Amino acid sequence: MNEELLRQELRGLDGDLYLCHLFAPADKRAALLTLYHLYADIARIPATVSDPMVGAIRLQWWRDLLDAVANGDARGTPIGEALLAHPIAKDRILPLIDGREAALPEATRGGDELEAEAAQVGSALMRLAAEICGASCDDALLETAGTGFELMRLVPQNGEVVAARAANLLAEACAAFNKLPRRERKRLLPVFLPIGLARRQAQNFPSQGSLLIYQLILLKMAFTGRL
Repeated sequence: MNEELLRQELRGLDGDLYLCHLFAPADKRAALLTLYHLYADIARIPATVSDPMVGAIRLQWWRDLLDAVANGDARGTPIGEALLAHPIAKDRILPLIDGREAALPEATRGGDELEAEAAQVGSALMRLAAEICGASCDDALLETAGTGFELMRLVPQNGEVVAARAANLLAEACAAFNKLPRRERKRLLPVFLPIGLARRQAQNFPSQGSLLIYQLILLKMAFTGRL
C-alpha cells in the first residue's frame, strides 16, 4: 500500500477529510485514509461527467474493483492495494456508490431528493469511520451527523434552504456529541471532526470562509475534544 500517494491524492480530492484523518490514532490512520479516499473519489464522479452513462460506467468500475479486491486482486491500483491491506466489506461500501446514481441525471433535484442521497451516503460514511476507529456510537447520532455533513456538500447554487437544513442537522449532531462522556468523545473525535468543520461551513454559507480559520477551528476542536 502506497500510503503517501493516497494521502497526497486525498489532499487534492478533499482537503477537509485530509486534515481530519491526520488526527486519527496512528494505528487507525491508514484505514481511515483508505475510506476517505474512496469516498472522495466516488463523490466527485457526478460533478466531473457530462453524460450520465459515463458516470454510471465509472460507478460500475468501483463495484467491479470491490469484487476483484474480494478475490485478492487490486487491479494494479493504489486504492485497491489499500483495500487489500485494510478490508472493508463490499456491502458496507456499496451505499457510497449506489447513493451517487441519483446525482447522475442532469435534472435539478429538490431538497428532499438531496437529503435522501445525503442520508444514504453520509450515514454509511459515518458508520464505517466509527467502526474503523473502534468507537461505538448511537446509530441515530451517526445518521444525523452523516446526513448533515453530506447535505452540506450537495448544496446547490442559491441553496440557502438546503444549507439551513444541513446547519440544523449538524448543530443537533454537534450538541449531542458534546454531551457524551469525555472518554467516549475521545474515541469518537476523529470520526466527528469533519462534522464540526461542516457545521462552521453551514453557518457561514454562502461565504466560503478562510482556510486558515477552518484549520484553527480544527486544531481547537482536536485540543478541547469538543465540536
